[in-house]
Amino acid sequence: MQIKIFNHNRLTQRPFFQDLINFLADQDDVTLRKIKATFGDVQNLERQIEDFVQAGLISREDKRYTNQFQVFTDADFDMTLPAMEPQQLNFDQPFFVAEGAELIAKLQASQVQQTLANQTNGISLHFSSDFGRTVENLANYFYHVEKRVNLAPFEQQIYEIIGDVDLEYALKYMTTFLLKFVKKEVVKQKRPDIFVKTLEAHGYIVKHDEESYRFNLRFDDREFETLVFDDAHDFIAAQIRQCEAVSSFVKLGV
Repeated sequence: MQIKIFNHNRLTQRPFFQDLINFLADQDDVTLRKIKATFGDVQNLERQIEDFVQAGLISREDKRYTNQFQVFTDADFDMTLPAMEPQQLNFDQPFFVAEGAELIAKLQASQVQQTLANQTNGISLHFSSDFGRTVENLANYFYHVEKRVNLAPFEQQIYEIIGDVDLEYALKYMTTFLLKFVKKEVVKQKRPDIFVKTLEAHGYIVKHDEESYRFNLRFDDREFETLVFDDAHDFIAAQIRQCEAVSSFVKLGV
């Protein structure tokens, strides 16, 4: 069995972890000697295995190794249920799905609602993205930089503008600039800074002339219910019913 990992963490991102769990899924009575015979060229093999065991990802009993997590398949879910109203669903632990399952496509096509808020003012930015986070928006950019995910070509362009800037710091300046559009249709900015350039690159503002911009989003007071999950099955069951992409908007504070 081949296994696809979602919600990677620092351990599951290791290439050896992916190889090991696929191996354990197809083998019985696996000893350390058997693992070494198959993965003899892996550096720090025993140390890595110990990390996986201590994290509860791999089980070691009677000197035998097995995967210590459920691998979800299509049979675990009712995928005919109708879509749900958009919600913000939070689950931050890795979970595992059998390769080839229809469930993978359902997950990847599902939508996540993303909010970027800051402590400087009450303004927040809202975006929708596919579950795989391939949409070109600010939330995905900051997520990929934080998780050290390989950046897509457009994200690499953004990185050349603002780099690995602190999220709170960036939002302070971005939202302060966007706040000006509450009272003005056209905002002057003779010398755009890196944050204005980033907003323009994403299309959130557009050039009116050489020294001014227009707002290209919308202000909205829409709110989404936030649900936090501690069970992978319950999270997946809800996530595959999230089908609505919501147009990006800016929400003003109360």
